[in-house]
Order: sequence, then C-alpha cells, then structure tokens
Amino acid sequence: MPKYKIAELIVEYAPKYDKLKRLSKPFEYNGGGRADFAMQMTDKYFNMLSRKMNSAVDPGGVEEYAYASIFAAKAVKFHAVLLHSSAIIYGGRAYLFSAASGVGKSTHTRLWIEAFGSDNVRIINDDKPVIRLAQDGARVYGTPFDGGSGIALNESAPLGGIAFVRRGEENSIRPADTGEIVAGLYHGTTYPNCEQGASDMLKNFDDLIACSRFYILTCNTDPSAALLARDAMVRG
Repeated sequence: MPKYKIAELIVEYAPKYDKLKRLSKPFEYNGGGRADFAMQMTDKYFNMLSRKMNSAVDPGGVEEYAYASIFAAKAVKFHAVLLHSSAIIYGGRAYLFSAASGVGKSTHTRLWIEAFGSDNVRIINDDKPVIRLAQDGARVYGTPFDGGSGIALNESAPLGGIAFVRRGEENSIRPADTGEIVAGLYHGTTYPNCEQGASDMLKNFDDLIACSRFYILTCNTDPSAALLARDAMVRG
C-alpha cells in the first residue's frame, strides 16, 4: 500500500479517485520507516457519507472527506488535532482561522494576501490543516485534505494563534474565553468514536489551550479586517 508522510506521521492508504491521488502526491513517502497507521475505507462507510453529503459533491470529494475524517480520528493518539480552518504562514508562523462552512474563513485569509502581498502570506491549507503538539509548543502542517479549494501544501510552521471567525458588519477581535475555545475546537474537528480516542482528543485540547492564543474575530470583507487581525494576533 502507498505511504504518505502527513504532519510527520507515516500513513498508509490507497486513494481510488484522481482528486485525492493528486493532492496526496506531494506527501508521498519512499523511506524505510514503518507506518504509524493505515487508513482503509469500506464501501459501507463511503456510501453512507455519499448519502449524507450534498448531492453536488462528486465521488472524489466524498473520498477526500472520508479519509480526512479517518485521519483525524486516528491521529489524536499522536498528539494531533485536525481543525476545520484556513491556515496561513505569515512572518514564519502559522495562523489558523476557523469557522463553519460559509462563514468566511477562506475569504478572510485571502484578505491577508490582498493586504500584505503573496510574497508575505501563503495559504498552506484552506480547510483541514493539522496541529501537532510537543513539549516545545504546537506546529501546524498542511495536509492533502483540501475541502475543494485545491490548496494543500506540504509545509509547516510553528503555531502563532487561532481565531474563530464570525461574520459581522464591523470588524473586532478579542481573546476567546475558555468556553468559546472548547466549543470552537469541538465543532471544528472530527472526533473518534471510542472512549480512548475521545480521552486523547480532550487531552490534546487541554495541551493546545495551554500553549496557544485564541481569539474571536468578527469581521466583514474589507481588507482592514486583515490589518486588525494581524495587529492583534501577530503584534499584540
């Protein structure tokens, strides 16, 4: 079975459709290391997801979502959190903007490019980046799971901060309280369907909260929203 290296984890899986094959190519692993885990998808699981997802999602999109969910559930025991967010690198650090689909997280990260230039801002994943936790802090990684954007770079950087995005007429940003952080993380990830996995996930949340800064960002689509967020998250 093919091997891929995602967030420093060696993973075995065999994409069937062209979309995930293409997105996974930059993550191919040809070394001799043993796989940390394998991912397999049954026809039953694929068909269940196909029924649940929007009818406009093609089989390749269903496969990408399915493997992202399996990865998220298996990676928790390796101190990893897959967070539904748009991840940028700016000034050598990664900043994540998380929100439900349609709220505007991707729109906001593109405002950073508009405000600061593509030479200074790079989106490494527009939907499902992974955060790995270690004793020296947290690091963000791109993954092959793009959510349809086509942005899935095999790059990483130390975590600078996480903002939970809300749509609003006026721009504002403030530190998130503990309840808001837990709710944002819980709703922004895929959690394991077993007791040990759930325990690992909650431990990861605790460690992430202890080592990172979280914000509530209410914003419109004016480039000034990126300036406000940058000043608070990077310079604050």
